[in-house]
This record gives sequence, C-alpha cells and structure tokens, in this order.
Amino acid sequence: MYRVAVLGGGVSGLAAAHRLLELRLERGTNLDVTLYESSPRAGGCVQTLETDNALLELGADSLLAGKPAITALLDRLNLTRDVVDQQTAFRGARILRGGKLRPVPPEFRLFAPRSIPALVRSGVFSPAGILRAALEPLVPARRSEDDESLASFVTRRLGREVLQRLAQPLIGGIYSADPAHLSMEAALPQFPQYERTYGSLLNAMRQAPPAQPPRLVSLRAGLGSLVHALTDRLGSTVRTASHVQAVSYDDGWRVTVAGERTERFDAIVCALPAPAAAVLFTTIDPLLASNLNAIRCNSIATINLLYDAAAMQLPPSTGFVVPFVEKRKIVAATFTSQKYPGRTPPDTIGVRVFIGGALQPELLLQSDDALIAIARSELASLLNVRKPPFRAVVARWNNLPQYDVGHGKRLAAIEQQTARLPGAAMAGCLMRGVGVPDCIASGETAAESVFGYVTGAKGAST
Repeated sequence: MYRVAVLGGGVSGLAAAHRLLELRLERGTNLDVTLYESSPRAGGCVQTLETDNALLELGADSLLAGKPAITALLDRLNLTRDVVDQQTAFRGARILRGGKLRPVPPEFRLFAPRSIPALVRSGVFSPAGILRAALEPLVPARRSEDDESLASFVTRRLGREVLQRLAQPLIGGIYSADPAHLSMEAALPQFPQYERTYGSLLNAMRQAPPAQPPRLVSLRAGLGSLVHALTDRLGSTVRTASHVQAVSYDDGWRVTVAGERTERFDAIVCALPAPAAAVLFTTIDPLLASNLNAIRCNSIATINLLYDAAAMQLPPSTGFVVPFVEKRKIVAATFTSQKYPGRTPPDTIGVRVFIGGALQPELLLQSDDALIAIARSELASLLNVRKPPFRAVVARWNNLPQYDVGHGKRLAAIEQQTARLPGAAMAGCLMRGVGVPDCIASGETAAESVFGYVTGAKGAST
C-alpha cells in the first residue's frame, strides 16, 4: 500500500486529498491518504455560518465561474444545481469619492478606461486626473520585460490619481495588498501584455477583442457547502485538531503530529500557508524554506453585521470599496442581503465590512469589540445607519500571501526545489491565485503529481 500525507485542510488540501481518492478509484491503486489540519475544522478561509435565519460568509463568498477546476469539481460533487448568480437588480459596486458612494465606472476594464469620454463620465477623477490619464497613448511603452508593481505600472501609464482612486481599492482589495509591492506579472499579467502588444492601454481597450465581464457565483447554502461536500467524501481521511510539528525525509517521509507518534508516508502534499511550510522544510531544504519564508503575508478581518431592515436604505449595488486616500478605517463592504439570493430574511439587512490588509495592519491589533465599533461607526457615517445591529460576527484571516514583485521567479524556484524532493508537491494560495477556484486547481495538480510519483518512479522501485 502507498501512503500519502496532505498537510493542511484548507480548500487546496481538501481538493488534493479528494483528487487522490478519485485517482485511487479510477486506477484501482492501493493508496491510503491522510489529511492533517491543525484547527478544529477544515475549509480554511471558506466558512459559512448560519445564524438568525441568515447565511454569513466569514471568508470567501464567491467563485469565479468558468474556471475549469471549479466547474468540474462542482459537477463531480453534484453541486452544479446549487450554483446561484448575483441578483441582477443589485449588480455593480460603488466606490467612495469625497465621502460619497459613486458607481464603479462601467466603461473600464478594472482600472483601464475604454475611451477618453469614459474617463470624463466616471465621476471618480478630478480634471487634472482625467487630463493625465487621457495622455496615456503618448506614454512610450516600457521595453523591459522585468516584473513591475501595480503602483509603478498604473502611475507610469495613467497617473497617480487612477492608481489611488481606482486601481488601489479594486485590485489591492482583492489581494489585501500594498500596490507598491503587488506584482503585475503575478496578479494582472494581461495588462503588461496589452502594453507590449498595443503600445497603450487605451489603444488596447479599443482594439483588443472585448472581454466578457467576470461572472461571480456562489452556492445556494453558501460556500461552506463545498467544504461539507468534500469532507463528507473524504470521511476519516481528514484529521482535524492535528498539528504537524515536524517533517523529515529518509527513504520516505516522516510526519510528526503533536501528541501522536510519527508516521511514515511515500509522498506528501504541502498545502500549508507559506510561513508554516517554511518552518517544516527548514532542515530538509534550507533554500526552499528561505524562498517560502520570503513570501510576505497580510491579514484581514471580516465583520458581518445584521440589522433590522428599517435601520437603513442600501443603494442598489453589491457593496462598495474604499480608496486608502479617503482616510477611512475600512477597506470595503459587501451588502450580503443584496449580493446573492436567500442570504437574509426579508426583514433583515446584512452588511459585511473588511478591516486591515497591507495598508492598515495596525487595526487588527484591536479587539473584536473594537473592530465591530469601527465597522458600525463607518457604516453610520457612509450609509446614515443610526440603529445598532442585532448580530455582529468577527472573523480574522491571517497568512494571506502578497504576490510581491518577482513572485513568478520565486515561485519557479520553489517548484524546482520541491521537484527535487522525492514525492513532494506544494499547493495553496501561495502559488498561482488566491481565489477558491485557483486553490482547487493547485491542490488537484499537486495530487496528480504525487500520485504519478508513487505509482511510477516509487512503484517501480518497490
């Protein structure tokens, strides 16, 4: 019998373990899989809480439809019928400008305008900012193909105001990142390619084939139902409250779990956050550990608030983002009762507030009660909310990787160094994408790699 350990029970680790069991069944292989998760529950940053007849997403709340890995997995888990789209009456987000919530400009591809009139109509930029962005076609294309930060790229091409008023809140918010460090090649490679191909973003928006807007979806009972479906399939394969203290290799992998005996495995999938993975691999491969440790991580808190419907009148949108230059203490807010159907009863309004990230890490040093107070204060100011919520739930998410400039090269080195370790593979959001579909793809790719090892090179030697 071959034995594989999966370290980490977030979405990536669950997807890896699930794919290994599928391959075992498909190929008729005698394979044992054990997944170790240090916390009392699996699923990582995917967690749905049911309370007060409402569904609260404490972490991720959406899936990017069309990604092959998530589409196929939902089908195999019989969850396709549970996919729900955003409510059409509320599609579109707002952006804070001068204390007022304005619609995110529709004639933009993220931060890139489709035309000069689109800049004027946006309502987000000053006349000086519009003039600077309109001169973008005159900015020479960058010759170097070296990586560049989001701040450098947007400022160079469109000016600082587009960076501060649109790119930072939209893109920096997705990654909870500092735009001065966020890698364009890792996060938004299509935009440097537009510059190289068309010489200008405005030219690219006019000439490139129109891109379909991203379709965000959820599941009828929340994304937690994806975790439940995976853990139900995995059964006793998942061992929660099992903290991996050490990993070593000596003609096979040895995994030591706190309070338990060391177990031997033929292969491992490491789906842990970068800092935890670095600790485990320090003695096995110091250079690999160093590269893992070089991936900087951020933290963010979500504060779910439930109000009586009479407490406020929400604008017809899915929420809003807050530019850092507005000097507020929140990053964004989602109107959960309007984004997806069935999230709250008709007499209840749900709002989810985001606090922290790379630009305001000091706020997360405060207590949960203090974070709730911040969220309430900001919503009172921006949405004229006067009555308190009847429910508030705080969740903190740590070790969110920031794809710094040069992340692609660092990742290539991590993959090369891992490939030299017999039967080892890395997975997780530290790789190629922080979204749930990308994490699933990462876990399944790692599973196929180690399955090939134990049934191929390893199998031939036993």
